[in-house]
Amino acid sequence: MADFVPEQQNQTVQKAIDLAVQHHAAGRVVEAERIYQEILQADPNQPVALHFLGVIAHQVGKSDIAVDLITKALAIKPNYAIAHCNLGLALHDLGALDEAAASYLKALAIMPDYPEAHYNLGVTLYALNKLDEAATSYRNALVLRPDFVDVHYNLGVTLQKMDKPDEAAASYRKVLAITPDYVGAHNNLGLVLHDLGALDEAAASWTGTGKMEIAFC
Repeated sequence: MADFVPEQQNQTVQKAIDLAVQHHAAGRVVEAERIYQEILQADPNQPVALHFLGVIAHQVGKSDIAVDLITKALAIKPNYAIAHCNLGLALHDLGALDEAAASYLKALAIMPDYPEAHYNLGVTLYALNKLDEAATSYRNALVLRPDFVDVHYNLGVTLQKMDKPDEAAASYRKVLAITPDYVGAHNNLGLVLHDLGALDEAAASWTGTGKMEIAFC
């Protein structure tokens, strides 16, 4: 009987977490937050509840609180890959770019086949002006998820900044093959084609945006 009670408690906590995550995924943040808080009242060291409460804090613009909560979760559960990734997002928003990159690398050390972590690492490396490394991270993400449209777009932006217009154009075309109404990709493809001297194709790309202005997105 002594062994049964903790297991029963674990099952109850897991059911509460599952319910909270369902609410969270459906956008019912108030309900999710309430359940996470109830879990932590019963067990202040429950890492999953700490982590997802931190995610909610980040989502509502309280990244400093998010860092605190997710860091506490990781102190309890160090090999929690998604928590390392979400800590990176909060740190990035706070401008702590080197720390954010380190968090993504920790996530990838635990889970190498984590496309979102590769992608987010690429975003942070781009912000650090480490363009070659950013492009590598984006390509790593695409190996794992070839239809990851935002990665194709960001890779195009990175290649464009690296003055590799042909490769950038190829990335933007991949975006548009997946999402034909992606305005930023139409605009940027138009810019690249214009720079390559393909003026008719550039005009056609800009027309595809529904807008005629030339703007780097």
